[in-house]
Amino acid sequence: MRVALTRGFGFDGSHDEMHGIDAGGNVVDVPLHRHDVTVEIARLQFQFEYTFEEPWAVRFRLPIEQKSRTAAIDSIDPAATPVEIEQMERNLQIHHPSRKLMGFGDMDLLLSWHSHDMGKEGSLFSTAVGTTIPLGRTEGNPYLAGDSGEEHEHIQFGSGTFDPIIEMFYSRPIGEETSVSAYAQGRFPGSRNDEGFRGSQSLQGGIGAITSLGDFGPGEQSFGVLGLLYQDLGRATWDGLIDVNTGYQALSASIGISWKDDEYRNRTLTLILPISLETPNSSEGTYEPGPVLSLGIGF
Repeated sequence: MRVALTRGFGFDGSHDEMHGIDAGGNVVDVPLHRHDVTVEIARLQFQFEYTFEEPWAVRFRLPIEQKSRTAAIDSIDPAATPVEIEQMERNLQIHHPSRKLMGFGDMDLLLSWHSHDMGKEGSLFSTAVGTTIPLGRTEGNPYLAGDSGEEHEHIQFGSGTFDPIIEMFYSRPIGEETSVSAYAQGRFPGSRNDEGFRGSQSLQGGIGAITSLGDFGPGEQSFGVLGLLYQDLGRATWDGLIDVNTGYQALSASIGISWKDDEYRNRTLTLILPISLETPNSSEGTYEPGPVLSLGIGF
């Protein structure tokens, strides 16, 4: 069993805007301004793996997330009137008001297989295939609601569909106190949910190294962890039309420390820092990832 608490900081979804909502609830044109939007994410994820017959196991993951959004209008055209500024504020409030959202994410259910000493003594290879279970809350089409001047929500907690997942992991020792590893994961939505939403295809992979830092305390060892992570989040769609708030490619570095004791319990503290980020030219408003701090405890 493993429990991980993850905190994401400063996910920026700011974008330019030229629409407002008048006192009658109608969408109107207003001078150019900007929606400054930031989301902070807290996730508590439970993972359980049971080996029912060596080397086969079943793996469950269930996340609970809180997404705290703050938003304000900024960079207002100096020519804007007080009435137009009120219209800008009404539009902000129907699109992404400052609020805290909380709920379960989609659960992962996988069948895994592993092999020890593949290629070298002390190495480990594992692979898993499975599906998401759509437990996360979903929303209706926010773009149709926005065009009508109706309040809506862009943030989804799930996809509303069963999405295939593939995972692979390999590690091998180098010398007596260091090992290197590589992993890859893919999520492949293949259908739309009842609201017409099809989630993003997600691909990610990474390489890492872990080395001994010596004894941390009686019966405990400490390790340093370094790695690189690549993420490719595709474009989601609504009724076949691209969701402009989605899609990015990010390269990040990770640094951390891990402790392990005689009872096979381990704790890992990791900081992930974005190095480079690319978003589609047309997708201003995509939530660009910020630094992520993660604490994992394994039993």
